Amino acid sequence: MVGQATVLLGPPASGKGTQGRLLAAAENFAYLSTGRQLRKEVADNTPRGRLAGAFLREGQYVPDDLVVDLVNEWIGRARRGWVLDGFPRTMSQAEDLDRILAAKASSLRAVLFDVDSDELERRVVGRRECQECSWTGNIAEAVVSDGKCPCCGSGLQRRFDDIPENFRKRFKEFQDLTLPVASYYEESGRLLKVCGVGSQEEVFKKLRFKLM
Repeated sequence: MVGQATVLLGPPASGKGTQGRLLAAAENFAYLSTGRQLRKEVADNTPRGRLAGAFLREGQYVPDDLVVDLVNEWIGRARRGWVLDGFPRTMSQAEDLDRILAAKASSLRAVLFDVDSDELERRVVGRRECQECSWTGNIAEAVVSDGKCPCCGSGLQRRFDDIPENFRKRFKEFQDLTLPVASYYEESGRLLKVCGVGSQEEVFKKLRFKLM
């Protein structure tokens, strides 16, 4: 199988999920948010979900072996273009992903979204996620009625990792664990940097321009 993986890197609330879904739709690629998929497995009480749940509730990263297993399964099922949101988060995961893609003769490009910490905290306070569809947004900015999803009308929930203390913990882990991944891709000429501040449409235009 020949294809291309686009890896989206950035701190929590930097817009990876929104931009990842837009990019996948525009390019007709498969899209995976490892965080969203893990939260779904927790809700479904799958074996992997039971293992991952304790880490997610504490705002901690899920161990590499669980996430790599999930991604390997998904890449094996998905079509030849992949958008990965939230993976890899560690150097070990990045090296595992290179091995997975090399076995499929597939290439990789990475995007790092740059957003300052004050803006990230502002986004986190109001961010909510629909458990039934892919909508994620800020209730201070979106048209939300009675706490219902503006797309499908289902209930919205606050994510484990958006609790302020969990967010700060995850932001520190991003700095310690994921910024070295960005450097790893930059050293091999596979990293693009995009300013993540602006409307969804403005950021998406910047992203598409960088990927041209």
